Amino acid sequence: MNLYLIDVILIRSLANEVQLLESQWSLLKEVKAINNNHIEALAEAPADSPWFSGHFPGEPILPGIALVHIVKQAITADALKKGANLQLHALRRVRFTQPVRPGDILSVSITAEDAGDDILFSFKVEKKKNVVCSGMISAKKKKE
Repeated sequence: MNLYLIDVILIRSLANEVQLLESQWSLLKEVKAINNNHIEALAEAPADSPWFSGHFPGEPILPGIALVHIVKQAITADALKKGANLQLHALRRVRFTQPVRPGDILSVSITAEDAGDDILFSFKVEKKKNVVCSGMISAKKKKE
């Protein structure tokens, strides 16, 4: 067996492991582009999600980074569908206003605004029409 073939096999194996890990951490269920500047997404926080592990025993709360991760995944999924190449690089004015518990269903609303070389994504994550997280993510348009 040559080294190139071994490398290809190892890379494919590693890619499969990364996909499996990503799917374990993913809470995103659906992403819809409403128009060029607006994305809607649906997420669920199942009780067996690894996000709840140790956060906090007896009183599980979804960590704030998990909410930001949902938004990042929705932006990335929409960009891939559009063939856009983005590099998310900054969070701004992120607020966490209510806890998210196991079993909660989340609605995500994201609006994009072109700002020259950057795109600013304003977002809010809601649970039963109550905002649990809001803020902005800035992305650079990557040139290919």
